[in-house]
Amino acid sequence: MTLLERAAVRADRGAVCTDRGADSTDPTGARDIPTARRAAVAAPANTSQPAPVLGGRYRLGTQLGGGSEAYVKEALDLVTGKTVAVKIFRSTDSGGSAPFRRELDIHGRLRHRNIVRVLGSGTTVDPAEAGRHQEHRNYVVMELVGGKDLRGIMQHNQASPEQTAAWMTDVARALAHVHRRGIVHNDIKPGNILVDFATDPQGHGTAKLADFGIALKGRHGAPNSSSGTPHYLSPEEVCGGASTSASDIYSLGLVALECLTGTKAFPGPPLESMVARTLGEPRLPGTVRRRWSMVLHAMTDPRPAGRPSASQAVGMLRRLSW
Repeated sequence: MTLLERAAVRADRGAVCTDRGADSTDPTGARDIPTARRAAVAAPANTSQPAPVLGGRYRLGTQLGGGSEAYVKEALDLVTGKTVAVKIFRSTDSGGSAPFRRELDIHGRLRHRNIVRVLGSGTTVDPAEAGRHQEHRNYVVMELVGGKDLRGIMQHNQASPEQTAAWMTDVARALAHVHRRGIVHNDIKPGNILVDFATDPQGHGTAKLADFGIALKGRHGAPNSSSGTPHYLSPEEVCGGASTSASDIYSLGLVALECLTGTKAFPGPPLESMVARTLGEPRLPGTVRRRWSMVLHAMTDPRPAGRPSASQAVGMLRRLSW
């Protein structure tokens, strides 16, 4: 029996209508959320002070997002004249387990149209600490995506099945690329998926995977902080098991379901959400079409071995748009 055939059996058995309220908050507050709206890069309003320049090259502008580990600002590259995104890490730690080092060693070497590209890095005095005791901060320069992250998109509009298929196919392609290199992203969620509408103004846009701050590869094992975001963890991660490529696929399945329904598959407080994951599979509303339910049941199989690989998921998701 194939993956889809097994998923079809579970879909017939488990697809039921549910009524869940939308819950668009991220209670962890632990991961920075990179956004991608463009804005003018200029000095702060109502002040004669010039905008700070990082490394003598990047003139900082509007803050795009932030969290406990880092914040992201739009910046003008004074060398190329292009607008970029600069992620400034709050911690001064640059050791092997630090998010900054993971971004450089793992994310910095990736080149794929569905992965946000790292353009450079450096260390500087934090401009937010001017006039006080200053510490050096690490930063990473990335391409600025001309769109929004999925979390922001879903706060305003529920995605169509066609949009969801296109975006999830893009992310699955990115995962296939990183999994072949022995990398586990370890934090697949709407806030880490950016949709670039500038490259596809007449279509659905191009989805790009971002934020490899807790990714796993080789010597970069499990980070000191808890891995992933509670609402998108796989059952094996909830139970204390290792994060694997199959865990990324499970998380992507939950994101796809949220795109289609407008609600999280396992809503509620983090602990309640995680416990629910160990008790059963996501319950799919009757509004989810059968072809979609088969793919979602396959991606969210409770057994890691029962899930498709990222390459198989690309094929399954592409067929949904035919």
